[in-house]
Amino acid sequence: MEPQNHYRSAFPSYLDNSLLKPRDFYETGIEESLEKIVLQPEPDMERGMIDKVFSDKSRTLKATIKALFNEILTRERLDSVLIDDIESDICKTGSYLEQIKFLTQRQYTPDLELAFSRRRTQLESRLIDLDKEKRQEYLNCWKDLAYLSKGLLSSLKDYWNLSNRKSFLNLEDDTGYRGPVQEAGADYR
Repeated sequence: MEPQNHYRSAFPSYLDNSLLKPRDFYETGIEESLEKIVLQPEPDMERGMIDKVFSDKSRTLKATIKALFNEILTRERLDSVLIDDIESDICKTGSYLEQIKFLTQRQYTPDLELAFSRRRTQLESRLIDLDKEKRQEYLNCWKDLAYLSKGLLSSLKDYWNLSNRKSFLNLEDDTGYRGPVQEAGADYR
């Protein structure tokens, strides 16, 4: 995917190097890993002592990742609904404003012209407020998603570190030799 034009004008030399171009989230491999964590069922039985030690923490981290992922999806859906409602209000208000502009092309009594003028000012003010509300919603959504993403990435890091520790403690080398940590765990079975 090619970066948007506003990036190119802001960082022309930065984007010339293909390694530095902004990439979609899924191209980093995080989405695949995230899907495995969120969608993969939890194993029913712990196999050994190491699995027992790590399973509680692993389940907690998985639950946290799932909850944060669901919160991100919920916030994105909420943003979409709110923006759609605001844009609908902007369209209605713009339509009313155009009707007032069409009506004021004719000559009316001074009282009626004053009423149209006030209504036109109210509608223009409403359009400005709706645009401000829309920008504020975009900002709030960005802040919420940044906060949730930070928590998600932190939980993912903890989950990956735990998985790496668990796999390190479970590994056998090519000769079939289990290290001292694995041998100690095997003695307790």
